[in-house]
Amino acid sequence: MFRGSYNFFDYKYNIEGYSGQDFGGTAQWLYLAISFILMVLLLFLLRKSSREKVLKIIKGISLFLVVLYVGKTTWETIYDIKYTGSFNTGLLPLDTCSIVMLAGMLAGFAKGKIQKISECWLATGSVVGGIATMVVLNAFKYYPFFSFGAFYSMIWHFLMVFIGLLLIVTNYVEMKYSTVINGFILQFVFSLVVIPLDFIFNWDFMMFLNLGGIPIFEDVATKLTSLNLQFLNPALMLVLYFVAFNIVFLIPLGIKKIFRKKENV
Repeated sequence: MFRGSYNFFDYKYNIEGYSGQDFGGTAQWLYLAISFILMVLLLFLLRKSSREKVLKIIKGISLFLVVLYVGKTTWETIYDIKYTGSFNTGLLPLDTCSIVMLAGMLAGFAKGKIQKISECWLATGSVVGGIATMVVLNAFKYYPFFSFGAFYSMIWHFLMVFIGLLLIVTNYVEMKYSTVINGFILQFVFSLVVIPLDFIFNWDFMMFLNLGGIPIFEDVATKLTSLNLQFLNPALMLVLYFVAFNIVFLIPLGIKKIFRKKENV
C-alpha cells in the first residue's frame, strides 16, 4: 500500500509520488475483505427488521448519500477550478452509480408505482452496479487507500450493495422476475436522459458512447463507431445492463437460501 507523505483530504494533484499503486493491489483486497465481513454481519443482524425499520434505513442512507455527494463534489470542484479553471463535467450525477440517490429517495419518500420501481432498482441495479465497482475500484487509480477520495468511493459503493441486499434479506422486496423488469424500467428511463447528453457533449456516462472498459464489447463499440454506426452503442449497452440485471437476480436467491439454513440450524 502507498505510504507517501500527504494529508487525508489532499486532492489527487497534491499527492506526490502516487500513480495508482493501490489499484488492484493489497488495498483493493483489504477493502473487499473488510466489506464482505461487514456486509455479512450487518445483514445477519438486520435480517428480521420490520418494514418500518427498513424504510427508516432507506431514508437515512439516501439522505446520507445526497449529503456525501454534495460534499465530495464541492470539495473536488474547488480544486478543479483552482488547478484547471473549470468545472469537471465528470462529476455530474449521470452515471449508473448515481441512480442510487434518486432510487433511494423515491423508495424512501415516494408512494405507489414510483416507489415500487425504485425499490426494485435498489434490489437489482444497485447491487450489480455496486459489486462491479467494488471489485474494480477505479478511485484507487487516483487516490491511495487512506484518503478522502478513496473513502468516498469505498463507502458509496458499499452502501449501494448493502441497501439492495437489505431489501432482499428482509423480504422488503419480493424477488421474482417482475422485480428485474421493474428495476430495469428506472434504468431505462434514466438512460433516455443520459444518451442524448452523451452524444451532444461527447461524454460517456453509463458507457453509452464507447462502452469504455468493458472487455470485448468495447472493441465491438469501437468497430461500430468506425462504421458510423455509433448510434447502436447505446442499444448494445442497454442489452448488457439487462443481462446484468438478470444475473444479479440469481444472487439474492442464493443469499436467502443461506440465511434460511442459518435460521434452521
